[in-house]
Amino acid sequence: MRKKPGSYILSYSFLLPFFFFFVVFIIYPIIDVFILSFQSGTFLDQRFIWAGLRNFRTVLTNKDFINSFRNSLLYIVMAVPVCQIFALFFAILIRKKTAVTTIYESVFFMPMLISMVAASVLIAYVLSNNGPVNAVIEFAGLEKVNWMGKPFNALVSVMILEIWKGGTFFIFVYMTALRAIPEDYSQAARIDGANNIQETFMITLPLLRHSIILCITMNTIWQFQIFESVYMLTGGGPLKATESVIYSLYMYTFKFGRIGVGAAASVLFLFFILIVCGLEMLVFRLGGDGRDGGL
Repeated sequence: MRKKPGSYILSYSFLLPFFFFFVVFIIYPIIDVFILSFQSGTFLDQRFIWAGLRNFRTVLTNKDFINSFRNSLLYIVMAVPVCQIFALFFAILIRKKTAVTTIYESVFFMPMLISMVAASVLIAYVLSNNGPVNAVIEFAGLEKVNWMGKPFNALVSVMILEIWKGGTFFIFVYMTALRAIPEDYSQAARIDGANNIQETFMITLPLLRHSIILCITMNTIWQFQIFESVYMLTGGGPLKATESVIYSLYMYTFKFGRIGVGAAASVLFLFFILIVCGLEMLVFRLGGDGRDGGL
């Protein structure tokens, strides 16, 4: 029996609020930024002139953007694997629901409740010259570490903040996927004589492939979008060693007033993120046989 046309109109009308916000807050800003990338001017005088591809050439040849792009790649290469390994490790440890794991879940959930600004202030204190970390290092008879004063140490400090603040989210994603795996798989593995390590690598991880793809893709995007941690913790220093692409976009757009350059960098950055995430998903899909489960 065919439905009346009016029933379809009623069904699609429920999508109108989402569609409105999607167009106004996502589609329109993307189109506007794309148009601004070919123009030059400021928001104060609202006088924009056509610049063509000059803004894109500026971005591709600007040392600040090249340096921030390199730093963003370092954040991804160094932070994403560490974050995912730790998240998987702790998720496997607390996968079974017990009274003790409930306490662990509460502890891991706490970083998600505080803002990045508060987390940055906390990490800045912990890693300060007279903070708890250096106190332990000095107690062990070693020399204090200047976490914020040296380029590589400052880069590591930002990664510590990002892993601690954002890594807890992935723990809960993996833990949810692990608890969705039927217990029959584990029982069959034990009957076949598999130990815990064999069960983890031969049974559990293949079944989590979809969840791993999701977490790595999300973590990659988040690491590309680092801003608050850099702004609050190091201010891009020392010697611009911790500047991310988003931080450079902020500086050129709002501090230096070069709207067109910032928009051009945003467009290039968007396409690069799409390419990287697409390649990640392609590699993981080609590496599996399509018979796995997971979240």
